[in-house]
Amino acid sequence: MAGVSESVKVALIEGYPKFAEATKQFFDKTLAPGDYKKISGGQGCYGEHGANSVMLRLRFAGGAIDKTQIKFLIDAMKEHPITFTHISTGQSLQLHHLDADTVIDLFPKAHAAGIYTRGAGGDNPRNMTGAPLRGVGKGAAFDVTPYFTAAQNYLMTLVTTLKLPRKYKIAFSSGCENEGHATCKELGFIAEQDGTFTVYAGGGLGANPRVATKVAAGIDPKDVLYYMYAMGKLYEDFGDYKNKARARSRYIVERLGADEFIRVFNEYVANAKETQQLDIVPEEAGVTKKGTGVPTTKRAVEQKQPGLYYVNYHPFGGDPDAKTFLRLLEYIYPLQDVTLRLNTDESMYIINLNAEEADEVAKIVEADNATTDFDTSISCVGCTVCQIGLRDSSGMLAKIRDAVVAAGDVDEALLPQIRVSGCPNSCGAHEVGLLGLQGFSKKVNDAVVPAFALSMDGSCDLHDTKLGTRVAVITEEELPVFFVELGRMLTTAKTPFAPWYAAHKDEFMALVKKFD
Repeated sequence: MAGVSESVKVALIEGYPKFAEATKQFFDKTLAPGDYKKISGGQGCYGEHGANSVMLRLRFAGGAIDKTQIKFLIDAMKEHPITFTHISTGQSLQLHHLDADTVIDLFPKAHAAGIYTRGAGGDNPRNMTGAPLRGVGKGAAFDVTPYFTAAQNYLMTLVTTLKLPRKYKIAFSSGCENEGHATCKELGFIAEQDGTFTVYAGGGLGANPRVATKVAAGIDPKDVLYYMYAMGKLYEDFGDYKNKARARSRYIVERLGADEFIRVFNEYVANAKETQQLDIVPEEAGVTKKGTGVPTTKRAVEQKQPGLYYVNYHPFGGDPDAKTFLRLLEYIYPLQDVTLRLNTDESMYIINLNAEEADEVAKIVEADNATTDFDTSISCVGCTVCQIGLRDSSGMLAKIRDAVVAAGDVDEALLPQIRVSGCPNSCGAHEVGLLGLQGFSKKVNDAVVPAFALSMDGSCDLHDTKLGTRVAVITEEELPVFFVELGRMLTTAKTPFAPWYAAHKDEFMALVKKFD
């Protein structure tokens, strides 16, 4: 299947003049933030807290950033005052604290580089997520890349044709991981060893989250687009347009019941096959680069291509240091076949490196790269940036880290990765974390104070996806203290959190009760 057609490209930028004018009015204070959001959201742009800046969300399907797009990022960061970028759990890259001139200039330049911000927000098919190491990582059931690419190109046609009540999220798994959260989306495809896909639908995180329902198995990969079309039409027909709070596809499953949802879904698939011509003709695009040597860095991991490696770069909270990020982009841009893959854990992979390149990349990002599980903790940007955020999730994560370091008697390496969301919208995917935090409020001595709800035992394991259970609500003031005390318990036991927690749940809950 060919790439995004010229007619679709034109359709994706048709709203730019209206968006640019609205952006000027937003900064001139002649257009209210709520009214601006109605125009800008569908273009992937949102006003930030305080209404003095905006965020532009760059959608990269499955997190893949090619050479042209790397050059766009280099130029953007050199020509504009871009100092705050954030890797989202949707494998997009968010450019924050932009002024009017910057966002108006970058929008069409991003489009020209194949970065279609249209649909990156609002009630649209959102950025498609998937295995960041597809095509290069070992262990996959099969290489989903040709089908993922065809699906992404087709998805962009749906951005301008579907009229949905809420966002439509699609994900792919290579069968050895669930990085794209395929079991927690409107639609998910999981590769199987027999060369087919198993399909899940009607899931989603956020308020009243739901694990997706298995709706089909053994489907031919060439039929993927029929399932995408079918789910889009089902969502369009059965979605709730009156109550936005119950408009996501998971409420359709709730209303119909799982069995009826499965029946209706497959009825829509059958109709799609009768009325549409959407067979995928896979286009293979392998890596031709040859590598030699062995890297000295332990951060390099061998790809399935002999002599080639990838390096993972995980900045704290998903916020890469601006100078480090720019230096990385400038170094890899001229290198043969070297590209980036953003991941849903707010990290990025630099792929197709030879040994020498892998060592240099590891060196460039070393000071800004995670060294412990706790360092890989995930957070949305929080209420100091986001207009709708309830709590400062990013700031709280930093306070927890600072308190642990200041304590002096805690082995940070034993603390777990935590997932933090500033509100129920779950931009930190807290529900699928072993330990998750969600922005909340708590009544203390007749006063309502800022807090976070603590959830436990969530997982996005491919074969055991489950939502965490809320066990406590802890005030912002006490949360760093809670983690310091937890860290001391782990340090005394000389055991990382996961195995310690499995064997000492009663002790953990006693600690939780102390702060609840």
